[in-house]
Amino acid sequence: MIPTAHRTVLIDAIATAASGVLMLAARGILYPFFGLTSPMLLDLTAVAFLVYAAAISVVAMRPVISRAALMTIVFANIAYVLASLAVLITFWAHLDPIGRVLIIAVTFVVEAFATLQFAAARRAPGATPATM
Repeated sequence: MIPTAHRTVLIDAIATAASGVLMLAARGILYPFFGLTSPMLLDLTAVAFLVYAAAISVVAMRPVISRAALMTIVFANIAYVLASLAVLITFWAHLDPIGRVLIIAVTFVVEAFATLQFAAARRAPGATPATM
């Protein structure tokens, strides 16, 4: 089964929203694993996840997802991956091993979504290898 643009964006939205909700629900116990002194940064990240999930849900509900919309989502996911790598490199010593594992796991999932969405953008009508 080839994942469609709609399916990958919708699953991305669901996973992102679930991550945001879980971060908020576990805010009191998660923040020390990330070397934080309070849950405020995790709260802001969780809200950003929920806003992003809502935005890409709107895109997923369109009858046709444009290549431009898909590539915007791909670039947002790549930006998340790069930011996660920067956090890991910069704050490695401050992160608890559980925090490191959580960041790495989510980064791999986001990268997988970016790859699937990029593949869907390449298959979009009018896409050619020269433009992608």
